[in-house]
Amino acid sequence: MLCAGKVPPDILKSSVYPYMGQLRKEVLVHSGFGEDSSIIDFGDKVAVVSTDPITCADIHSGHLAVYVSCNDVAACGAKPIGILITLLLPVGSDESILKKLMSGIHEASKKIGIEVLGGHSEITPSVVRPVISATAIGIADKDKYVTSSGARPGDDIIVTKFLGLEGSAILASDFEDYLNGKLSEEAIKTAQGFLEKISVIDEGVIAAEVGVSAMHDITEGGLLGACYEVAHASGVGVEVYQDLLPLLPETREICRVFGIDPLGLISSGSMLICTPRAEEVVEALKSNNIPATVIGKVTSGGNYIVTQEGKRPLLPLERDELIRATEKVQKP
Repeated sequence: MLCAGKVPPDILKSSVYPYMGQLRKEVLVHSGFGEDSSIIDFGDKVAVVSTDPITCADIHSGHLAVYVSCNDVAACGAKPIGILITLLLPVGSDESILKKLMSGIHEASKKIGIEVLGGHSEITPSVVRPVISATAIGIADKDKYVTSSGARPGDDIIVTKFLGLEGSAILASDFEDYLNGKLSEEAIKTAQGFLEKISVIDEGVIAAEVGVSAMHDITEGGLLGACYEVAHASGVGVEVYQDLLPLLPETREICRVFGIDPLGLISSGSMLICTPRAEEVVEALKSNNIPATVIGKVTSGGNYIVTQEGKRPLLPLERDELIRATEKVQKP
C-alpha cells in the first residue's frame, strides 16, 4: 500500500516511467527521476514546462501553487511567462473559497510578472479539501538551459537563502493555534512571513547566467530529497557539511516543537546549485541581495552528511516532514 507523499523512486521506475508515450525528437529533456521540468526545442529558444500540485497547505495555497511550479522552471535557468491552473474543490464549497484561491494566484502571478493562461475548475466529490494543480511555462536560450542531471565531481554545492522556508510558513500559518504558547508570537509571525521568500526565480536566472552544472529547487522532501535526486539524475555522489547548512532560528524552533527533521522539510525558497564557479555564483547572488552558502561538494560516488563525528549516509525520507507534522497535530 502506498503512503501519503511522493511516489517512491522504485515505483516510479516500474509503474510510471515505462509509460511515457511516443518520445519526440523536439523534446530535449524528457521526463525522468530528478528532472522536474521537460524542455522542448523551439529553434534558438526552448520552452520549459513543469507541473506541481498543492495539497498540504490551506491559507496560502493560491500563492504557493504559482511559486512552486515557476520555481521548477527557474531551476532550468528559464524565465516563467505563464501558468495553467486546475482547481478541484469539494462538494459544498462556497464561491468565496474559489475567489480566495484565484485572488492568491492572481497576486502571486502579478508579482512574478506572468499570465494565468487558462485551466479548469470543478466541484467534485473526489476531494475533501481544495487541490490545485499548476503547470508553468517558461522560455530560455537554447544554449543556456540547465538540468538537474548535469552535476559533475568537483562541483561545489550551493543553497540559496535558508532551508525549510516553505514548510515553516505553512506550519506557522495553518497551525498557529497549536504553536501559541510553545513559540513566541514574534517567532510565529516571522515564520508566517517566510511565504514572501519562497520564489527562486531570480536566483535561477542569475546563477544560470554565471554558469552552473545543475540546479534543483528544494521542494517536497527537503534538502535530503533534492540532494538525492540530483545525485541520482547525474550519476554522482554528494557530500554536505551539516555545520554549514543555513537554517533560521524560527525554522529550528518550529521543527523542535513538531519533532521533525528540518532537512526533510519542504523548502521552496531555496535553490540547490552545483557549479565549478561557486565564488562567482555566490558573489552574483549576494550582489542581488540573495543569500547563498556553499554547503558541500559533488563527488564520484556515495551520498553523505559530514558532521564533526564523521560521515553518515544521506538518504531521502519516505515522505516529507510536513506530512508527518500535520498528522501529529490532526490525530484525535
